Amino acid sequence: MNVRQKLLAGYLVVALLVVATALTAWLTDTASARRAAALEAAQVARGIGKDIALGLPVDTPGEVITPLYNHRAALTNYINRLHDNQRRDVVVVDTTKYILGDAVIENIGSVFDHDTGNEVGRTIADGRSRVFVEQSVDYPQGIKQVVVQMTRASGVVVGAVILEYTPLYEQMLAGTRQAQIVILCTGSVAFLSVLVIGFLLATSLTRRITALTTAVRVIRTGDYSHRVPVTGGRDEIGRLAGAFNAMAGELERSAREILAKEYTDSILANAGEGICGLDTTGRIAFANAAAGRITGLGVAGLLERDAAEVLPETAGLTAATREGRLQRADGTSVTVEYTVNAIEKDGRAIGAVILLRDVTRQHALEYDLRHQALHDGLTGLPNRKLLLDRLEHALTRSRAASEPLAVLYLDLDGFKRVNDSLGHNAGDLLLRTAAERLTGVLRAQDTVARLGGDEFAVLLENAAPEAVELLAQECLDALARPFLIHNREVLVTVSVGVVPDAARYTSADEVLRNADVAMYAAKDQGKNRFLTFENRMHEQLLSRLDQESRLRDAVHRGELRMHLQPVVSVPDGQMVGAEALVRWQDPQHGLRQPGSFIPLAEETGMIVEIDRWVLMEACRTIKQWQDDDPATAPAWVSVNLSAAHLEVPDLTDRIAYALSTSGLPARCLVLELTETILMRDIAVTAARLEELRELGVKIAIDDFGTGYSSLGYLRDIPVDVLKIDRSFITGMTGNGRQQELVNAVIQLGHMLGLRVVVEGIEEADQLALLSVMGCKFVQGYHLGRPVPADELRVLRAAPAVHA
Repeated sequence: MNVRQKLLAGYLVVALLVVATALTAWLTDTASARRAAALEAAQVARGIGKDIALGLPVDTPGEVITPLYNHRAALTNYINRLHDNQRRDVVVVDTTKYILGDAVIENIGSVFDHDTGNEVGRTIADGRSRVFVEQSVDYPQGIKQVVVQMTRASGVVVGAVILEYTPLYEQMLAGTRQAQIVILCTGSVAFLSVLVIGFLLATSLTRRITALTTAVRVIRTGDYSHRVPVTGGRDEIGRLAGAFNAMAGELERSAREILAKEYTDSILANAGEGICGLDTTGRIAFANAAAGRITGLGVAGLLERDAAEVLPETAGLTAATREGRLQRADGTSVTVEYTVNAIEKDGRAIGAVILLRDVTRQHALEYDLRHQALHDGLTGLPNRKLLLDRLEHALTRSRAASEPLAVLYLDLDGFKRVNDSLGHNAGDLLLRTAAERLTGVLRAQDTVARLGGDEFAVLLENAAPEAVELLAQECLDALARPFLIHNREVLVTVSVGVVPDAARYTSADEVLRNADVAMYAAKDQGKNRFLTFENRMHEQLLSRLDQESRLRDAVHRGELRMHLQPVVSVPDGQMVGAEALVRWQDPQHGLRQPGSFIPLAEETGMIVEIDRWVLMEACRTIKQWQDDDPATAPAWVSVNLSAAHLEVPDLTDRIAYALSTSGLPARCLVLELTETILMRDIAVTAARLEELRELGVKIAIDDFGTGYSSLGYLRDIPVDVLKIDRSFITGMTGNGRQQELVNAVIQLGHMLGLRVVVEGIEEADQLALLSVMGCKFVQGYHLGRPVPADELRVLRAAPAVHA
């Protein structure tokens, strides 16, 4: 590309920038209109949300403001009035995206699912307004919607308002058209002007530059007498022409004075690489300072020496590149890479040039990089990549020589507790110490590797099954000893998975996977032990992963079911309350009891979502029952909370939200927590329970007697209900001492002002004894099994159970 083309290209770029500026202004104007439309729509939607959540302003003195949110008919009239008078389509949803109001009556009662990106759900969660395009069969081009959060005066989020703002959007875009036309015309004129000016200037400049280019070509031929006409005044090109003429004169005067030898010697002397020149006999005739420094002989020590004495692998004047260790006179050595290039004249060799480079540091860095790539940076042990490589080679050797090969997979039990409580530095120190202990108890030929986190693996070659078990036990014993971390004794254990016959598997990955599976089986059996891999372990793991995946989606697919078990008063046998219990309608295994999936939910953290679902469902169901048939409805409902849910920071807000959304009075909700959960941290637990009690809900100790069983704790923990575990009741008939114990617990609960509920009543004799003891509330299969709420309402019509 010549100068003229470059100049024209430059002016074209400027012209395109003008166009880009105009286009940017165009797009900015359009974008501003879009944002303004969205902001205006959001403001309107917020006003509508306030009308719905707080009620319409009164126009009659003394009139009571009634929120439209709780009155479907008023809400529907309000939405239809907006649609008819202002041409605004509004959809009102609750926090679960359940449609409470819509101009299209058929949509009321369904779930709003036109926001493919869950914009409505996220706005309900964080309060930020969002826009999205709703597409349907009737509106394939899409309808622009804005969603805003809807809250009550107390700040409680009750849902969201979704407002169509397509007409407003189109009006604002139409208002920008005239300004965009002006921008387009101005940009077009500027674009053409720049191109015309650029063409004229480029033609003038390139003509003068061409004259300079021609003069340069002449100078390159050796004709230093050529000069360039100086035209155009004193601009840059004119000054360049004058400078060129001066330079040509200097070249003409100095061409005969160039000293090639001194110039060349200066370059060689200051080169960073070592350079040696050899004569026809292979002796060093020239050496620069770098060559003397690399060899340790200095320039004087190299001259006239045979190159083969300095570089033993140098074979005459043969061209080649070699590398080797160079022993210096002072006893040190360096790794040198040197290249020999022959010098020829008229087809015959007249000498050679050797280029030397000190690559010692480079090799050290390469070694460090290789070591870092294959070793753990914290412990210095081989990492997973190196272990797999060694294991692959060991498998090959083992199959060829029929020697035993085993792999241990170790995972520290309780490491996360140490890391979280004492800090990561303490955790790192523990891992380094654990690595040292493992290395110390194993054989010299065994490979100990850190796979990451708190996981280690051991490769045992030529180890009989008895030796493998012995080494696995020694690993358990070594890590069971207390660790001294920052002047504190820390106890951890280790779970070990063993594959004693690794050579029968096809790959290293398969061996390591099976050892990992066995390690998890060891954890499931109580940790601090080793287990040998069996094929059934892998099948159990796959089954567990499948169940975990299905359970994770059970809430969202609507597979959970709530059953209610009645709590009966003594002696009249009337149901006074109910306990909400969850079931899973598993598509593969049918209706499943809590014991088959709750432990997995607690382990994976899904129990929080399940507890939340049961809480919402229980509040909604009992409130609806109380509204429909207050005579048969239970006075309260009990809901179990897991340990994980008690640690949720916004637990109190969640309980308050469930009550406000369902409308259930706080006094009708009892939260049950097991004795073990409550006793974890008395101070923290008591504070959390007080927060909940301030809402008005009741707190119950569930399964009392299975945990700490300390009656003294009852005075320190703010509870309202004491539920005695079934283990106290089983075998009570005919056992006088056990009857006295149950009676004492019941009387103590009554003295402390607690509502005492005895669980696990399965026989009439048990109920009769409890009636004599003065027990007021009982629960069990003899009085009623957990059943769906609708079925329990039907059973309420049956005769009451009496002692």
